[in-house]
Amino acid sequence: MKRDLKRKTKIALEPRKQPRQERSSKVVDRILDAALILTREQGTGTPTTLAIAQRAGLSVGSVYQYYPNKEAILLDLARRWLGAFPKVIEKRIRVPRPTTRDAFRQEVRELFIDTSRLYLENANLMPVIEAITGNPDLRPIQNEYDEQIIALYAAWLRHVNPALQEDIANRLGIVMMEVGHVCRLVGLKKDRKTFDLLEDDVETMWIALVTPYLDLN
Repeated sequence: MKRDLKRKTKIALEPRKQPRQERSSKVVDRILDAALILTREQGTGTPTTLAIAQRAGLSVGSVYQYYPNKEAILLDLARRWLGAFPKVIEKRIRVPRPTTRDAFRQEVRELFIDTSRLYLENANLMPVIEAITGNPDLRPIQNEYDEQIIALYAAWLRHVNPALQEDIANRLGIVMMEVGHVCRLVGLKKDRKTFDLLEDDVETMWIALVTPYLDLN
């Protein structure tokens, strides 16, 4: 059973109100876009609520109508980052099933191109992601996305080989997600060259791991 967020933590980090109208949604988008731009510009520093408001062209009071603090803004950004991965994996399930090893390698390459872009363009959000992972009150937020991503990896593998058993596909999905995420985090903390080399290594490991289960020519 998933552990619920402690009430005080949840209240402190949840958006104050959810946008119900298009105008409100645009305001939230402006806040989040401004926060993302500032996190990229400031490197390891985190932007203040005032700086976010100024970059978004809003008053601080307008920002506080939607978010109680800057941590809640960054957490909402992290949610959006995590929520981008299922869409990327779903693309691979919608394309025709690869039937050869070369075709599958190309599918993996395209997936890595798409997911790596998400990591590289949002590198300054990684401390937020790691904070979520290390905080027992916040970890359930990431767990929900992790379970969804594992299920999608498993569905992708079964798309390639419909005869693959579900429990095996899920096990492989866990390894694919965990190894890929951890290695990319390490690469981001080093430099771009290290990131690219680690990514190539992970891609090689993925293919070696799953190919025996896929019945490819």
